[in-house]
Amino acid sequence: MEVTSEMFHVEKFQSKNIQRNFMKGGYMVKNKKGISAIVATVLIILITVAAVTIIWAAVIPMISNKLEAGTVCLDAVSQIQLLDEGYTCRASNGDNVSIQIKHLAKSFELADVQVLVSAGGDTTVFEISNDTTTLVPIGSDISLPGINEEKVYIINTSLITGTINEVKIAPVVAVGNSKEVCDVSSTRTLQDC
Repeated sequence: MEVTSEMFHVEKFQSKNIQRNFMKGGYMVKNKKGISAIVATVLIILITVAAVTIIWAAVIPMISNKLEAGTVCLDAVSQIQLLDEGYTCRASNGDNVSIQIKHLAKSFELADVQVLVSAGGDTTVFEISNDTTTLVPIGSDISLPGINEEKVYIINTSLITGTINEVKIAPVVAVGNSKEVCDVSSTRTLQDC
């Protein structure tokens, strides 16, 4: 077969940056203006929808959990009280501190109660929960006060040096699968029993 120049005949024409090349069988666009305004608008809308979805899925649950913890802590701080009706006092030898805790009418899940005992500028933290070992007598059946209930707890403070002068309580609430320590709800200056 003989190769002729007609086989390689290329017809070229210019019309608005479009070139047709018969050898390649198609059109090639030489427009270098970029994407159109419609495509750009659609891309911006898709990026915005993706960003909102990411925020909705990741940030909103985190914020709502913190808001729930804050709300429950506000309830707990207002509902857990350290009473001063003769049962919140210290033993004259300093070995024990007796506290009376009251849970008012609002219902929430009280997980623990932190008891902060102050002596000589130092504070020691004790926890009252179902597995507490710092209460007297050790191994006694411990339960936190229920709704509209008051309980007296005796804490072994024999390892604290100095004169015990103050006690504070801070509720610990259950929020989902975690525990949240709330602010101090009550403070009492201790007298001898």
